[in-house]
Amino acid sequence: MEDEEGYMALSFKSRKEGGKNSIPSHIQDTPPRYFRCHQHKVWVGCTMIVLLVGTVAVLVTWVCQMRHHIDILENGDIFQMFPNGTAMKNKSSWENSMSSLRQFLCKPQNDKETENSGCRLCPQNWSLRENKCYWVSKGRQTWWKGKEDCTAKHSRMLVIQNQEEVTFIQNIAEGAQLLWIGLKATFPERKWIWIDGSPLDNKLFQDLGPAEANCCGRLNGNQIISEACSTIAIWICETDALLI
Repeated sequence: MEDEEGYMALSFKSRKEGGKNSIPSHIQDTPPRYFRCHQHKVWVGCTMIVLLVGTVAVLVTWVCQMRHHIDILENGDIFQMFPNGTAMKNKSSWENSMSSLRQFLCKPQNDKETENSGCRLCPQNWSLRENKCYWVSKGRQTWWKGKEDCTAKHSRMLVIQNQEEVTFIQNIAEGAQLLWIGLKATFPERKWIWIDGSPLDNKLFQDLGPAEANCCGRLNGNQIISEACSTIAIWICETDALLI
């Protein structure tokens, strides 16, 4: 029995000692700084997620506000962007300013125009006719250089619509002859095409001649003549007038 009791005591002691060492050895040997580093990484990750969510929320709010302002501008009612208490005041001030600007800058071209019909303005040194502005160069260049100059001025070379426009050009050209216009021959199609892509109206200008390669159109009085695009001459630009 003594042996049995001794065996039982030994077994109990072994279980008791085993309880003290129930934590796995690889965890017991883990230094405390490992846990501190792990906690730091978790904290940084959570912080980044919170910042990311906040940034997304701010961007969504900003996009919605910008979309609202763009819709207002597209609808043409800019005064919706002001607070309700000042909308009518700002609108009235805007209308008064525009009316004064029209009176100062605009002169009716005929008796049918009124103050409320608005008017059109041209850049400095440009001539106004109906809803277009025209500019005649002082120097002389090839057709290609003239085209580039018109593009640099945010305009295009002249595209003639009717004979009344030709008469107007003669008046503002101050006697200058043989002016480059926006007309060029295509090859091998051998067709006369305006720079806006429209074909030449043969009923408006008849005796132009065949559309040869490297030939461009020049205004000569009431007619258009064919000339080599490399010839040096004056050119004409046109652009839409500003309506106020």
